[in-house]
Amino acid sequence: MKIQKAVSAVCAFVMSAVLLPQVLLADEPAEVSAAGSGPVSYYGQLQASGNKIIGSSYKEPVQVKGMSFFWSNWQGQYWNSGTVDRMVEEFKCEILRCSLGVNDQGSIYSGGDVGALRSVMDAAIAKDIYVIVDWHSHGAHNNTNAARSFFSEIARDYGKYDNVIFELYNEPTQVAWSTVKGYAEQVIPEIRKYSDNLIIVGTPTWSQDVDSAANDPINDSNVAYVLHFYAGTHGGDLRGKGDAALSKNAAVFVSEWGTVNADGDGAVNVGSTEQWLSWMDSNKLSWCNWAISSKAEGSSIFGGDGSSLTEAGNYLKKILNAHAENAVWRTVPKNVTDPEPQTTETTPQNTDPEPQTTTGTPQTQNVERLSLSGSGNAVLEAENYASMSGVELEDCAQGGKNVGYIESGDWMSNSISVPQTMKYELTLDAASENGGGQIAFSCGGNTLGTLDIPSTGGWQNWQQFKITLELPAGESDLKLHAQQGGFNVDKITFTAVGGQASGGDINRDGNVSTADAVMLCKYLLGIEQFNSEQAKQADLDDNRVINAVDLTLLKRMLLRK
Repeated sequence: MKIQKAVSAVCAFVMSAVLLPQVLLADEPAEVSAAGSGPVSYYGQLQASGNKIIGSSYKEPVQVKGMSFFWSNWQGQYWNSGTVDRMVEEFKCEILRCSLGVNDQGSIYSGGDVGALRSVMDAAIAKDIYVIVDWHSHGAHNNTNAARSFFSEIARDYGKYDNVIFELYNEPTQVAWSTVKGYAEQVIPEIRKYSDNLIIVGTPTWSQDVDSAANDPINDSNVAYVLHFYAGTHGGDLRGKGDAALSKNAAVFVSEWGTVNADGDGAVNVGSTEQWLSWMDSNKLSWCNWAISSKAEGSSIFGGDGSSLTEAGNYLKKILNAHAENAVWRTVPKNVTDPEPQTTETTPQNTDPEPQTTTGTPQTQNVERLSLSGSGNAVLEAENYASMSGVELEDCAQGGKNVGYIESGDWMSNSISVPQTMKYELTLDAASENGGGQIAFSCGGNTLGTLDIPSTGGWQNWQQFKITLELPAGESDLKLHAQQGGFNVDKITFTAVGGQASGGDINRDGNVSTADAVMLCKYLLGIEQFNSEQAKQADLDDNRVINAVDLTLLKRMLLRK
């Protein structure tokens, strides 16, 4: 069997969940998330929830870390997809901030290229990371109309992507919070015409007075307040302002911080930086470091040659790579609650003809629950979903309608009823004109398996693809989540292939126990080998691959007991 090395953090997670004995853990984590996926597919849209930011697909506090581009009008040479690739692949960034240079009169500086901004946003979305659109100004309130026009256009074109975060005002200077709030209250409605994504708002005194914003919050359900700091200048007093805001139940986002002095120069202050990092980690605050730049100052991560790393660059790379080793989306198989259906429309990325149905396909439909039995077949027409996000219906060459325009992150779910926990073979009628994609199946938030859909040579050139899943007893929602889009689905046929799922008795003692989980962890860590019978018992999802998914299934078996 093909062996995929599992993450030590996954083993630790499973063992703690079922009270297993301590097992030696590997130093190097492996990628448990689907190939090509990133934090956005795992966490979903970021949402303010009390004083935390959670993921729409994750429902737990989320902390993402990354870098901020320098002012677009001064360091435009880095505003391209190549820099995005380097930040993701070498620095392990989960988020990038695009600082569009805007003058104190609220107008975009000459040289602040909106086209380059869009290129960076496109590249970040392609990499499945978050991207902040930053109106990088110290006087945005002086020209509210310019900001309204800009954000209206960007939200119209990009608001459908969970990746995008809108930062309305970089660093208000010595102005009252009431002025900043009034400005934000005029800009936010322009964004909300198209998107319910997270909005972050700068606060007075160069985004330090986050406590004043918390005392008089903006009336919007998905807003966080910006805190900026520079470790060489700021310390406990400014963290106190952050603590005060959090105590008021306000969500805080650190969209800019530096390891050096507040003027962007000086040596890296390691001691103060470590204190700030500890504080942000303890409060689950997401952050972007300043800056992707080769300007001759201490905060720049690139040297004078434009490519080599400075002291700050090497330090930030080390910090971000250390975070990547234990980032949840990289190390823990997804186990989430289905997100609420989103209402924003999605622009298709394939070349299907325009859908024949009217714009605005309902997010929920009155569909009867699909009842499965222990024998025979049951057929589910894909268009009869109970709820969805992002997909659309179109006429199908096989008759009726099919689900199309499926992009990465889109999903649909159906209500099912299963008499007992059983294995079913699911046969999907699917079609793809170009590169195909990948579907993840889940029930009750538990991932059951994934299925690759290759190109079939046409959007209506239907072929059948099979996957065997263990479906839990009782009533639940079966969710199909596009880990990678680019395919259509017509119908799904369920065929019972056996009674209650067997497997898990790896040591062949007649019982499934924590001892079997210990053996599986050791196998995944390369400490122990299995013979053919042990391997058969360890492959709980019957996909001929022993990996972290099998470990999760074994944990679920033990917890049911």
